[in-house]
Amino acid sequence: MLDTMHEACEQCRFAYARIDTECWGEQGARRVMCPICGWTKYEEHSLAAGSAAITKQSVKRGHGAYRLIPPGGFSGYNAFHEPPTPEVVRHIQALLDRGWKGYLTIWDEERAKARLVAGHPLQRYEIQDEEGNAQ
Repeated sequence: MLDTMHEACEQCRFAYARIDTECWGEQGARRVMCPICGWTKYEEHSLAAGSAAITKQSVKRGHGAYRLIPPGGFSGYNAFHEPPTPEVVRHIQALLDRGWKGYLTIWDEERAKARLVAGHPLQRYEIQDEEGNAQ
């Protein structure tokens, strides 16, 4: 069942790009997004007459990704489909510096891979050292 929830990224090859789906009547949509590089594939489906058919499809090259979780809250993953401006990068870094959890990656064209700029992709809760102190 997990293979229907994840799929390999077609840009950086991360094995677990996220899949989000939604349905409304005989229509549906599926978005696959890599939380590492931001590569995104979007499909709309029609379920008419008992068979599924793709009615719209697009693939966007990733230029990085980020996740921001405000104190006491929750947020999803987000992707950049063009290089983010320095102001956007500074704003996300400032939120992470003020206690928001999450991370920020930027796609490195020369190395053909995502570079972690701030935070940590798995930082959902406070990371503690061996003595139990928050880092």
